[in-house]
Amino acid sequence: MIHGRLGSFLLHLSVNIGLLLLGLTALELMFGNWFVSYVLPNPKLFDRKFTFQQTLYEPRSTVTYVRDKYGLRGLQQPISSVKLVTIGGSTTAQSFITEGETWQDVIHSLTGILIANAGVDGMGSQSHAEILEDWLHRIPGLHAKYFLHYLGVNDAPMAQTVSVTDRRKKYSWTRRIRARSAILQAISRIREWVEGPSFVSHSVVTPDTARGNELIKAEVDRADIVDYVEKMYKPNLRNLLDLHQQYGKTAIFVTQPANPALVVRKDGDVFVTKPEIARWAVALGEINAATETVCHERPGNCRFIDLANGIPFEPSDFYDLVHNTPRGARKVGAFLAHKLDLDAASLLPQESAPLQDSVSVPPRP
Repeated sequence: MIHGRLGSFLLHLSVNIGLLLLGLTALELMFGNWFVSYVLPNPKLFDRKFTFQQTLYEPRSTVTYVRDKYGLRGLQQPISSVKLVTIGGSTTAQSFITEGETWQDVIHSLTGILIANAGVDGMGSQSHAEILEDWLHRIPGLHAKYFLHYLGVNDAPMAQTVSVTDRRKKYSWTRRIRARSAILQAISRIREWVEGPSFVSHSVVTPDTARGNELIKAEVDRADIVDYVEKMYKPNLRNLLDLHQQYGKTAIFVTQPANPALVVRKDGDVFVTKPEIARWAVALGEINAATETVCHERPGNCRFIDLANGIPFEPSDFYDLVHNTPRGARKVGAFLAHKLDLDAASLLPQESAPLQDSVSVPPRP
């Protein structure tokens, strides 16, 4: 009798579990992204609009942040009309700058070039290749010829340890499931509804006032920095160029600056106002130099723009070590707009006029 009841309970339990799994599978098939050709690097930034208050720079303001159904930011026109895609970390995504004021928006306003912003917080050179393979090169209708890679600051900590050869072997299958699962995305959105949007945390970084903003020469052993650049960073960039060449695309490599209130470069030396960033600052200089070297190796499918040394930035152009205020974004956008003049004929829509010989920084709205 006991065995009969146990057997009946187990049977009912199995049937209910089976029905539950069947129901969950049906929900996933109907609402998940299992049949989409691409994998989003962060499914939380998919077909979303965030509005929140930023307190990182003055004046404090309301930020509107929009991502379309492809996970791209700043795109108002059909995706087939995109001429340039920008790829990078938080300095490209610019989560704390509102729509219409990012450096991509500035480029578009000055040139008419149609741009899609594919920046994702935390992205280093290794991730640039992953999103090309799994996301951008797979989006239906995206036929942009030019891909601008804004990179360096997330490689400067030298935290990457996986080589190009081993990267795909160690690539996490869990990210693919998170990107496609309707249930996991629903849980994530409920959490964000309760807690607010979960961008990478930023905070205002200021000079060490106890030292009176004194500049300290960065004395670090460069051996492991050079080793990282040669074994990790340069191979990542060459892999990027290989991927673009396979698809007939042209890469634009852009170097990244640091806040001049915290990092100063002079006559080959690096000076900092906070000793703890000395190693990072030296590494960024080596990485920027490597970016130029690798790009010049492949002039057929790589253009180089030295933003880091091309603009006299001011502390008010940043709200921390590397992230721009809207003022800084206008400088970045105006500089890049002028440099992209070389490609104006192929980047601009048919009806647009070519760039002028010089571009001024637009005034603050």
